[in-house]
Formats: sequence, C-alpha cells, structure tokens
Amino acid sequence: MNVASAGNIAHGVEVVVIDAGHGGKFPGAHYGGVYEKDLTLKVALKLGKLVEEGMPGVKVVYTRTADRTLGADLAADLQARADIANKAGGDLFISIHANAAPRATGVRGVETLIMGESSKEQRYNENALFENNREDLIDMSDERTAAIVRAYIQNLQFTYGEYSMAFARCIQNSYLKAGRHSRGIKPQLLRVLYATDMPGVLTEIGFMSNPEELRYMCSEKGQNEIARSLFNAVKDYVNFVRGMQLVEECDDATTQAPVEPAPVVS
Repeated sequence: MNVASAGNIAHGVEVVVIDAGHGGKFPGAHYGGVYEKDLTLKVALKLGKLVEEGMPGVKVVYTRTADRTLGADLAADLQARADIANKAGGDLFISIHANAAPRATGVRGVETLIMGESSKEQRYNENALFENNREDLIDMSDERTAAIVRAYIQNLQFTYGEYSMAFARCIQNSYLKAGRHSRGIKPQLLRVLYATDMPGVLTEIGFMSNPEELRYMCSEKGQNEIARSLFNAVKDYVNFVRGMQLVEECDDATTQAPVEPAPVVS
C-alpha cells in the first residue's frame, strides 16, 4: 500500500470508484429469495448514473457491472476490487453492502464503516457484518498481522483517515435527511478498505433481515432514494475537499507573503 501519495488527496475528486459488494459465487446475505449481491449492484449502477449525469468531469469506475466473481476465493475477490480502484487512480472509494441480523429481525437502519479498530474489537466482532461476512474482515489472531494492521491504522490519521471520516459523515447525514434511521459511523477491520490506496468507506444500506427494510431496498423507490442519498453525499464530500483546498491555498499564501519591515520610529 502506498500511503505516501496521500498528500495529493486534496487535488480534487476526479475518479469515484463504486463497489457493488459481493457477486457471482459470493452472494452475501440471502433473505426472502433476495440476494445481497443483487441489491448492491442495482444501487451501485443507479449511483454511478447519478454521478455521471450530475457531476461532469468526474469519472465513474465500477468494480463490477454484472453478477460476477472477481477472485477464486473471497480474499482474492476483495483484493481484486481494491486493485481495480487503485489501477484507476481513484480519489474516492465507496463499497455498497446490505446488513443482516439473523437473531434480531427488528434491527434496522443504515451505517457507514471506515477502516479502523474499535475499542471493543477483540478476536471476534460484535457487529452483524461479522456474523454474515467473516472473511471480509482482517484476522487479527496472528500477532505479526495485527502489528502491521495497527501500524497502518495509526498512520491513517496522517493520510486518508480524515477524508474517509469526512465522507462517512456526509453519507450518514444524507441518510438522515432522507428519513433513514442512522446507526452511525463505525471502525471495522475491512480487507477491501485496507487494500485501497484512497479515502474510502463501506456503507450498509439497510437490514435484509428486517422485512420492512428488505421491501424498501427491493423497491425501485427505495433503490432510487438510497442512490440519491449516496450521490448527495459524494457532492458534499467534493465540497469538503474544495474547502480543504482553499484552506491550504490560504495557508500557503500566508506563509509565502513577504514580511514588511517594521517602520523606524525616531
């Protein structure tokens, strides 16, 4: 991973990488005859279309546009998604997933995950994502792996961390404006975010195990509203980056401004 290039983030957002979670032989959650891989693809394509039509000059790159597998096993599949994003020179990465809580069908809401280790993180994770997609998370049982990952997380605060958190806030705020129940922003040890060399998040668009939310996510109206919320978040994030640019430009101007000599008082 090349985090050395992170200083160039604020040049702007020119390439947005949209990752429809799962696909092919890795279907994700499955409820009521509906597969997670199909929901995520529909929302991803709708989001991409909104960006292409509403943000001229921004290139959209998809990790997949059809129901297909990207790797021989899940680890390879996740790495392939990151490779696509990195090769495209992405400025922003958004992975779209649907949540599930098999033992609590009343659980609902949307949440956005960023790369990190929560204070409650142990060998196993309490989040519903872990129950359904254990292989999506980095195994921290190996001490060497854990040390490398924790060093990377510590480095995030100086590189992509601020930008990923800003994007996550934009997404959750956009969900709230659309009337969704927010479950907040959570750090997770996600393989796909660990491997992508850009600010990125994984957003859970609802709980498939909740019949009401499943109906909403399956509906054209629901998919359009979710895609619109994510699109608005991308626009808000772009404005954030532009604001950071202005701050940097002002700081540079202040630093480079000639210092006038103090007047001589006789």
